Amino acid sequence: MVSKIFKMQGHDCKNRESKNYLPNKVYYQHQHLGIKKMKVIHFTGSKKHVAAVLWFVLFFTSRPGLCEETPGAELIDLEGCITIALQKSPELALARAVGEQKDALVWSSRKDLLPTLSAHYTYTHQPDSVYYPQNESGYGVTAQQTLFNGKALVAKVKQAKAEHTSSQHEISRIINETVYQVYAAYFEVLRGQKLEGEARQSVMRLESHLQDSRDFLDAGLIALNELLQSEVELAQGEQNLLNAENRTAMAKAELNTLLQRRIDLPIEIVDCCFDTEKKFVWEDIVDSALQNRPEMHLAEMAVEVAEHDVTIRKAPFLPIVTVSASYDKVGEETDLSDYPNWPEEEKNVTATAVWKLWTWQKSKNESIAAQKAVSAAQKAMDQIADTIILEARVAYLQMLEAGKKIAVSEKVIEHARENYRINEARYQSQVATSTEVLDAQTLLAQAMRNYYDSLYSYWMSQAAVERAAGKFYQHHVTETME
Repeated sequence: MVSKIFKMQGHDCKNRESKNYLPNKVYYQHQHLGIKKMKVIHFTGSKKHVAAVLWFVLFFTSRPGLCEETPGAELIDLEGCITIALQKSPELALARAVGEQKDALVWSSRKDLLPTLSAHYTYTHQPDSVYYPQNESGYGVTAQQTLFNGKALVAKVKQAKAEHTSSQHEISRIINETVYQVYAAYFEVLRGQKLEGEARQSVMRLESHLQDSRDFLDAGLIALNELLQSEVELAQGEQNLLNAENRTAMAKAELNTLLQRRIDLPIEIVDCCFDTEKKFVWEDIVDSALQNRPEMHLAEMAVEVAEHDVTIRKAPFLPIVTVSASYDKVGEETDLSDYPNWPEEEKNVTATAVWKLWTWQKSKNESIAAQKAVSAAQKAMDQIADTIILEARVAYLQMLEAGKKIAVSEKVIEHARENYRINEARYQSQVATSTEVLDAQTLLAQAMRNYYDSLYSYWMSQAAVERAAGKFYQHHVTETME
């Protein structure tokens, strides 16, 4: 923790780092973890009183533990947030569970192609039987293999594989969306913090101007309405600060939710405005979106699943051919030890063909429905492609717009600062009105808000472009599988 005290005497202070510092004021600057908070302190009375107050501030703010941040606040960078979000995402865990379920169904469908083996034991009591024994027991073993089922069994295997592949693409889609949500929440927190800091600076400028107005009113240099106007503007500035603080708190709550942390847990993030700009070419974005977006792969798998379903629905038009081999042993006693006058063993090999000749066109109706489902899946894929291209275009245009606004905002900030400095100096010399100073302060605050809005909108739009191009899941799918 570093604490500094500066006393500004006229325009001769060497530590004057900002044009917003005003003469004849004492400023207390508190710096902790890169966050600066400035408070204007007005003193009246003798130099001894001023020295005593300064000593009090220095003593208590420099002691460890008195001005530390809320316990539990963690400093996390962007990559750390992404890693935590992917590790703890319940939606991603659910998608992986579904993927394991689909994998089990693939193995289950393969088992339908293999022969089956069954065993049975029977006991029959016929008290009125004349020709057959009254008591008969038996057991047997049967092996059965389906040779042909109208390609339904093979189609079911392929369909199960397509559904499993679709579940993997769903995992990729969730990764792509989760990473983008972290990017958006992260930059929203940074933007909120910058706007909150600017709102606090604005309140400080308004407080200083209000004190100047009071001094000038006491000296009879201005009218009461100018003081009242300064008080109204200060109240509005304090409301703006409350709004900014609430916006930051909500952004942090959203980020905590993505990280599966307690929603009100303190969190501090690293400011990560990148030094290098990524170059995007529109044609490359479109190609990447159509080739890499998991939504496109999901649509393709939906068409494939529907096509295999057509084959399954047409299978009843063809016969089902099976072959089986059985061995049975019977006897009059429960242990099959005696069965007079009848063979005790029976061995059979059977080939069976079953063909349904009439089902009231049920199979035909199901086949038509399956074919219509293929057409619907193809139309849905075309619609998804159009939506993906539109998302990419919107994100691309928003990125270009924000980038241009940044350059304009930087120039406006320089002009707004100089305008405020000039009007404040003129007001101190009583050649400008309070309204001119307040207007200059409003312009400066608006210029700073526009700059930070443009800056973080640019980074969020850039993230939206990468999401639209399907690049996020490619970068992070490997680490989530480890």
